[in-house]
Amino acid sequence: MIEFVHLNTTWNAEPNAPCPRVEVSGVSVTLLFYMNAFKFKDFSEGDIGALTFSNCFQYRMGPPNDEGFNIFNQSRYKKYGVPWGEFYLVKDSDWQTTFPNPIIVASGLDTSVLNHYLFYLRDETFECIAGTWHLEVSGSTNMQLAGDY
Repeated sequence: MIEFVHLNTTWNAEPNAPCPRVEVSGVSVTLLFYMNAFKFKDFSEGDIGALTFSNCFQYRMGPPNDEGFNIFNQSRYKKYGVPWGEFYLVKDSDWQTTFPNPIIVASGLDTSVLNHYLFYLRDETFECIAGTWHLEVSGSTNMQLAGDY
């Protein structure tokens, strides 16, 4: 049974215009986005989050967006009751057969020790198969958070 572990309980991407961008460096993938300073007062408007995934096998950035998820039921995970707009570790997922349009970063990694991460942003979904994650925030707020799962 697929399980979703909510990872961003004290932070999130800006809900209206996070302006996400992906950067690849070796076997690391970084998702850059504006932080949510509306809900989370530890952040200021304009702060940028850099969510870096180590030992990344593959990733994707694409549909669904919030309308596709909420109105048209386009997410393959909505049936599990997972809310939109959050960052998750997806345990026991079926990513090997259902991961849409992957961009391969590093072949030859032992995928049995990697994790499936899912981040529902305003206008798109980010997913990756990687080792651990690490968040750094720059701007008026400088902060580091990490997760090893």
